[in-house]
Amino acid sequence: MTKKTSIVLLSVITVLVLFFGIFAFILDGQPIGINDYHSAYGLIQKSGMFGDTIAASYKLDEEANAQEIIKILKTRLQNIFAYYSVDITEKDNIVTINLPKSSYSKAGEGESTSTVDTRVLSTITQNGKFEILSSQYNSSSNEPTYSKDLVVVDQSGLRGARTRSYANGNSKANICQAKTTSEGAELVKKAKLTEGAMYYCALNEKISNIAVYQNGQFQIYGSGTTEQATAINAKLTASIINDGFLDATMTSIESPDVINSTSWVFAAVMGVIVLGTFVFMAIRYKVLGIAGILSQLIVSVAFVYALAYIYISMFNLFAAIALVLAYAFMTFFTVFTFERIRTKSEEKTFATAAYQGFRSTNIISLIAHASLLVLGIILWVIPTAVTAPMGTIFVYGAVLSFVATFGLNRLFVKFVEPFYETSGKTFAKK
Repeated sequence: MTKKTSIVLLSVITVLVLFFGIFAFILDGQPIGINDYHSAYGLIQKSGMFGDTIAASYKLDEEANAQEIIKILKTRLQNIFAYYSVDITEKDNIVTINLPKSSYSKAGEGESTSTVDTRVLSTITQNGKFEILSSQYNSSSNEPTYSKDLVVVDQSGLRGARTRSYANGNSKANICQAKTTSEGAELVKKAKLTEGAMYYCALNEKISNIAVYQNGQFQIYGSGTTEQATAINAKLTASIINDGFLDATMTSIESPDVINSTSWVFAAVMGVIVLGTFVFMAIRYKVLGIAGILSQLIVSVAFVYALAYIYISMFNLFAAIALVLAYAFMTFFTVFTFERIRTKSEEKTFATAAYQGFRSTNIISLIAHASLLVLGIILWVIPTAVTAPMGTIFVYGAVLSFVATFGLNRLFVKFVEPFYETSGKTFAKK
């Protein structure tokens, strides 16, 4: 490999890594829409790991199944608003939703962020019983009064709901599309619904949307005057069909704000530690340090995406401690190997020094990485607020450190090899 080829490859990889790194922090657009893009940074903010929250508490009916309700609430938060890993607890028949405040979200015209938060809570906590009625829509007639006698099929007779957008004149609106189950198809046939006709729907026993039955499926048009409103309605309808409705009444008690600045302080401190590591490698190892910096930069960006899309349900003090230890672990084995290469390169060619340096650290590195992985798995499966977060971080750390130590470091050391003499003291530049 020539110097020119090496420079081109290192430049291309660096540009790609920085692109994905910056792309991870591009703010989302509107807080709700069909098939929205959500940046890694945006999802981290919505996970409850960082930033302030609203502790919204609700009283449940005595006969309510609290765990089933919590499951549906989390599903709605994720599928409708892309809030991941929100902490929802239950005690004495009171459910508390620790909703991240939507300070980053782009509110609609004339809206405050508190309005966004209120809309999220009011949407996910409604009962959500969805039914299709036998009354045909007629723009010149008044809406019918809801009656159980008019119900043709409810959410249990529908399946495979998905959402999509469509053009409605000069504006865009949104739709939920769902197929009928075999039982639902029989009910539709028995009710003699007309193909292509529009029928009223009911949500929580109130007239809401309009649905068109065609080719064994319903196209359910979301109600609302804005694209955002129809998107929320369509996603809520799809979630009710796919995941069920809340078979309980949730009565709001209080919604105090909870200040949480510790996580952001930790993120800043961690950033300083990572940057400090990069500076140390550049000063200590010169061109060789580029290999270590690029490896750790890739791993750091990968961890941001993992934190967002895989997410960690409990990012607390113990997870933060584990993250510092895991990063120190990865840095140690990079430095450990580079010191071997640096020492051997005083008398050998760079290629030989690199080969012997990696070979001399292989066994101890393998044992150490396997030990960290096993420790992480053991702690991960112990369900406590101390062990589970630490175990999660250790597992991610072991995997990412292995990728850096046994893969990326070796690859990038090959890339910097042309910058050293092929004989004699390899740390002398050409």
